[in-house]
Amino acid sequence: MSVTRHNLPPLERTALGAPLAAEPAHFLPKVEAGRISSLLLRRGWIAALAALLGAIALYFVASRLPKTYVAYGSVYVNSQAPAVLDIRAIAPEETRDLEQMRSVEQAMGNSTLLLRVIEANGLANAPDFAPPGTSRQALVAILSGRVSVELSRGTRIISVSVEDTDPERARRLVESLVGEYQKWTNERQEGIARQASEGLAREESRLREKMEATARALQEFREIHPIPGLEGGDAGSPVKDALAALGGQLTTATADRLRLESEAAAYRKFDPADPGALAGLAASERGTEVLSQVRAIQQKEADFGRIKERYMFKHPVFKEAANELALMKSNLAETVRAAGQSLEQRFAVAQENEAKLAAEVAQARTAAVEMEGMREKFRAMSRDADADRGLHDAVALRLRETSMTASVPASVLRWEAQPMTPEKPASPRKIVFAAVGGFAGFLAGVLLAAALEMGDRKIRDAGGAARAAGVPMLVTVPAMPDAGGMLLVTDPSSAGAEAFRRLRTVLAPPAESDSATVLFASAGRGEGKSLCALNYATALAMQGHRTLLLDADLRSPGLSRQHLGGADEDSGLGGYLAGKVEAAQACFATALPNLYLLSSGPLRADAAELLAGTRFPALLEDAFRWFDRVVIDTPAALPVTDALALARYAHRICMVVRDRGCDRRELRRAADTLRSAGGNLFGFVWNEDAAGNAGPRSKGPEVAVKRPALPAPSPADADNSGISPRLPNFA
Repeated sequence: MSVTRHNLPPLERTALGAPLAAEPAHFLPKVEAGRISSLLLRRGWIAALAALLGAIALYFVASRLPKTYVAYGSVYVNSQAPAVLDIRAIAPEETRDLEQMRSVEQAMGNSTLLLRVIEANGLANAPDFAPPGTSRQALVAILSGRVSVELSRGTRIISVSVEDTDPERARRLVESLVGEYQKWTNERQEGIARQASEGLAREESRLREKMEATARALQEFREIHPIPGLEGGDAGSPVKDALAALGGQLTTATADRLRLESEAAAYRKFDPADPGALAGLAASERGTEVLSQVRAIQQKEADFGRIKERYMFKHPVFKEAANELALMKSNLAETVRAAGQSLEQRFAVAQENEAKLAAEVAQARTAAVEMEGMREKFRAMSRDADADRGLHDAVALRLRETSMTASVPASVLRWEAQPMTPEKPASPRKIVFAAVGGFAGFLAGVLLAAALEMGDRKIRDAGGAARAAGVPMLVTVPAMPDAGGMLLVTDPSSAGAEAFRRLRTVLAPPAESDSATVLFASAGRGEGKSLCALNYATALAMQGHRTLLLDADLRSPGLSRQHLGGADEDSGLGGYLAGKVEAAQACFATALPNLYLLSSGPLRADAAELLAGTRFPALLEDAFRWFDRVVIDTPAALPVTDALALARYAHRICMVVRDRGCDRRELRRAADTLRSAGGNLFGFVWNEDAAGNAGPRSKGPEVAVKRPALPAPSPADADNSGISPRLPNFA
């Protein structure tokens, strides 16, 4: 493998190949079910205890509160009160529809009725109902809060209930509420009846005077106009009878005149040359004679036609027939003339008769109209008198009926269920108080637990770690009771070994890169970074990569503590950085092929200065002549600055975060510090081994080595191809 420089490479990509986002934890949900369940498991006892205390407290409070009893009753709303009178102005109230029943419901709870109940039961003087000196309005408000009147849906039943500290008084108040409503209704009915009686009495007196006046006027009219048949109907009027007879005669005369006129016109139009013109005459004595002559002439003309065919005009038979025909026509003309003159005379007589009858009819009609006017006036006066008498009688009847209304009950209510004295108090209900107290205590406990959780800055889940560090989680290392070394060797089938294999895949360098340096860091001590560095290096070595595990923790004995006994202060990485030894003298082969350990050497106080010097990058340059991968284990990033000095030389930095190992502020500060030092913070490993369970492993894992050191390489060991030479055989 060719030698590479260890400056920070270009923008890396995640294991999925996508560039690192500005906010690497953007994919995490705002509320995580795991965190909520963890909160409930850890602090749920607070909510349970608060709920229990709240239930006990309110149960005790309920037992100290005054007891309240509730008396129940119900009344049925009739569709109409018992009706004896039929007077609309004072008719008892009706409840045929829902609106009217609602009106009864509202009336039973209004302030006027409640004030009557208060006065009827002496509640103003009851100290257990209201303090002495309470105003009437306040008393009504108190009772209104204790009374419930409700119309049952779909029925005509109104339920009435009253709360009170005295059970017997609660029952009495229910009865009093219904009773006072009935009294109030009756009083209102009596008041209406009294007002109606006064008005009806005044109206009856006025109508009686008017009735007497119209009766006197009618009698005076009879005396002034003694007309026969004045009070009779149309059939008993002599004038109308005469008018009807004259009208009939006039109609007959007019018909005769019209008939004679038409017949005379027909005779006037007669043409002797055309006897057939009289064929349409009416059937009369004169018409029959004319028609018989016409038919005789027609017969004669037919015979004359046959004679003309047989004889010449000079023949005697011809002449005789012609003379007879001429004579018959002459007689016909004479008959028609005589009949026309007779009809003219009769027509004149009919006209004169019609004119006389028309005059008589006009005179009779004038007399009839005058008589009818008198009769109509008389009938109008009779109707007025009858109307006044009828109205007076009706008002007098109503006046007598109204006097009876005070004795008629007007209430529409009847008891459906009589109220009974309650035996058990309705409130306070201790169970309800306890439930409310438990719920309130539970809410308070949840709020307290949430407040404690917000105050607890320990990182308890991988999501919180991702938000604090600003990088995604790479793998999760499960809690292992006995994980003190190379898990891939001691327990290769475990979940922890599989996690480090996954980490090896995730941290693999891009295909175009020929080298990789991975630095493991943590915010504080005891996070498990040395264990992760060792097992990650083990995974690389088992894959065939020549791997150098560099222990850069010069302040505490970590991976190198097994072989530090008897070492002088110039050995290990510290001695190399101080220029006292060569790197090969500090590098050891481990029991696993392809895995080598560069020990830290003895603890040094000048570790920060040594790591910040120029020999460490030269060490990395020289290391990549021999190794494919370099894994660096560093001290915690917050207590000391050693990791910051090395961050810029690593291709990728992997933080290790232990469950409840550090708080969010420390992790965020450590991540920001590594970035500000030029490091490429790639992601973090979530160590589920809780900090409280670290115990015996707090000193870190051990690495077994096979020999004290490696021989120094010679220049001849490298060829010109740029391929790293093979390490010597340490078998």
